[in-house]
Amino acid sequence: MAERRYWNEAMETIDPNRLWRLEDERLRWQLRWIWERSPLYRQKWEEAGVDPLSIGRGSLHELPFTVKDEIRRSQEKSPPLGEHACVPLTEVVKIHASSGTTGRPTLIGVSAADAAMWNEVLARFFWATGVRPGTRSWVAVSLGWYIAGLGFYDALQAMRATVLPSSNTEAARTFSVLQETGVDYMVSSPSFVNYLANFARERLNLDPKSLGLKSMSLGGEPGAGFPEIRQQIEETWGCKVYDAMGTADFVPVIWSECEAQDGMHFLGQGAVIVEFIDPETGEPVEPKEGMLAEIVYTAIQRECVPLVRFRIGDLVRIEGTGVCSCGRTGTRIRCVGRADDMFIVQGVNVFPSAVADVITSFRPRTTGEFQIHLPATGTRVDPPVPIVVAYGPEAGDLDQLKQELQEAIRMKLIFRADIRLVPHEELAPTGSLKRKVIVRGDA
Repeated sequence: MAERRYWNEAMETIDPNRLWRLEDERLRWQLRWIWERSPLYRQKWEEAGVDPLSIGRGSLHELPFTVKDEIRRSQEKSPPLGEHACVPLTEVVKIHASSGTTGRPTLIGVSAADAAMWNEVLARFFWATGVRPGTRSWVAVSLGWYIAGLGFYDALQAMRATVLPSSNTEAARTFSVLQETGVDYMVSSPSFVNYLANFARERLNLDPKSLGLKSMSLGGEPGAGFPEIRQQIEETWGCKVYDAMGTADFVPVIWSECEAQDGMHFLGQGAVIVEFIDPETGEPVEPKEGMLAEIVYTAIQRECVPLVRFRIGDLVRIEGTGVCSCGRTGTRIRCVGRADDMFIVQGVNVFPSAVADVITSFRPRTTGEFQIHLPATGTRVDPPVPIVVAYGPEAGDLDQLKQELQEAIRMKLIFRADIRLVPHEELAPTGSLKRKVIVRGDA
């Protein structure tokens, strides 16, 4: 078992034509399931004048999008899970809450069948990043409401990996235990592993490399796929870093790099349909290498809270569309940020992830932590853009560092910034898994 290359070779290397037929079959089942059980979607589709029972894979684009505000309103109207929930609470085995990155958190119900589907997709992810039975796997994410924590825990146990469930608390105790048990693999977020590394060095006089990690997978925010950020984390921890991405509304991780690290593979074959759309027009687009597109998801193997054509807001760059050197099929992507985080400076589209890459390249003169201050509303920003940056232990002359940062941003990202340098304590995470890098108005 430990020698095989894939967790599920049939699905991960599936021929695109065969996948299309499978998606068509499961989509038709899913739409009927929703039509018969969801007041939200029945009303939504009736108002749009579409018959969901006539829709197949080739006509999915005829159905209207679903957006986050609809889900929030649905749950306010019919708590706790909303009018899109398709099973009674007596059949729900877990309830999670979204991170609330873009507003009030929403609740996600999981049936026993949904949990089994999660375990299957997550096993594909873990296997692709090196986890095997017996791998000592450090789950450095919240084990509470956050959807990934217990989802990771359950999937790793099902794979017979050895779970080290440290959560995101008690960092000192965590490092003490890990020094006793040893650790092979870690799953977390880019900002939280930086917090842990700083904690280990500054509070415990412990070199993170001494733990002996072989690999880690990082998601929850863009970063691990950007060269400067990846290099900094790999050098700090002495291990290989994999980029990963998921969503609370579908599967905790549904995209991940393989050993080739040539973009993130879609690993939700048979459970979720992914579409690419033009972020401006909303029209479907055929993915091509180098293209910037927005992701839309549709559940096709979900009982409790299935969503159809959910416009998640993630913007990605297409890295490849053919067969990867690892043998997996399908489109590969790199996340560049969220549509609502992008801002425009004199016609130049800017994503916080690109700013992060520049600031991280100055480590150890900076810590990598920063905040971009934008107007309360709108996407267009007049230069210079205010950016608060935490300086590091080897900052040197702060005036010089400020000038160099501003020049690097101007040269690489083509906009003017007004850098304000602050001590790292002012921006350092204190256990949060995701850093807040966009601050609007007086927030």
